[in-house]
Amino acid sequence: MSTISISQGRLLPITAARPAEYMPAETALASLIARVCAVRVLREHHIWEAVRILPHVAGLPEEMKQSPEFRRLMEREAFAAALRLIAQSCDRACAFRGLDPCGDHWVATLSVGTGLAENPRRERVKAQHRDPPAAMLIALLGSAAGKGKPFARRRRTTAATQKEMQND
Repeated sequence: MSTISISQGRLLPITAARPAEYMPAETALASLIARVCAVRVLREHHIWEAVRILPHVAGLPEEMKQSPEFRRLMEREAFAAALRLIAQSCDRACAFRGLDPCGDHWVATLSVGTGLAENPRRERVKAQHRDPPAAMLIALLGSAAGKGKPFARRRRTTAATQKEMQND
């Protein structure tokens, strides 16, 4: 649904309030990864956006949005448990193998199945963040973005750090 505004006496259409809904799935995925990397603490809307994008890039069932178990976890703000459920529900079997502190951040390790029954080899995807659930979500999104290839660790830029300090 688009809204309209008056500009110089004419009515003009305005683009949607949430442009990510109209982006290709890969672009929306990259955008979400960048945003989660930049936040201090993971918020509920990041996970809901991941659930909207992952059916297109990781084979997450569309029914996940309506799953009573998933909704209960989200209502309790049990983000780590909700992310584990999402990972298990994707086409390529994923499981979090570790969430370890490393200095002032956490490192999440996601094990991703190759999908070949005769070759049960698993690949590892690692991501780091100051917030444990954010590290988990970055690893999960990174596995979808790279189709199982390790996700390149993203360093915070000086500008991002300065902006965060201004928000405190």
